Amino acid sequence: MPARIPAPRTLPRLASGVAVLALGLAGLTACGGDDSGSSSAAGATSESASASSSAAASSSDASSEAEAITATEADFSIALDEDSLTAGTYAITVVNNGSATHDLAVEEDGTTKATSDKIGPGESTTLTVDLDAGEYVFYCSIGNHRAMGMELTVQVS
Repeated sequence: MPARIPAPRTLPRLASGVAVLALGLAGLTACGGDDSGSSSAAGATSESASASSSAAASSSDASSEAEAITATEADFSIALDEDSLTAGTYAITVVNNGSATHDLAVEEDGTTKATSDKIGPGESTTLTVDLDAGEYVFYCSIGNHRAMGMELTVQVS
């Protein structure tokens, strides 16, 4: 039986399939490249992953060493569950008992050190901040909430 010649309409499909295969193989060769280039890229990736793991671990360590306190916000007030704070790291759970969206910002000498996520009514979030001895103002940075009384002066010894 003689060899079958593909019908004319399948030749373009066959040709395009061969072209795609050839481009794919060329791409694989280009990606493989020289071992020295790929090993340094792999090394950088693994160093980055290692650095990220270390950063995550130290962040977890900082959170586990932080003293937990709660700041309860309402319309328009802020109250802490601790009266006296000493210098150190604090994990502040911010609870919104109000009917508007709030956040908690921590200011030292007119400069905001940290700000929590915005939270809606009934929500909470956690803000971790290092406090040295001194005077701080905890306030809501949304709109004119601070001017409406959402600020609290905090002494840290």
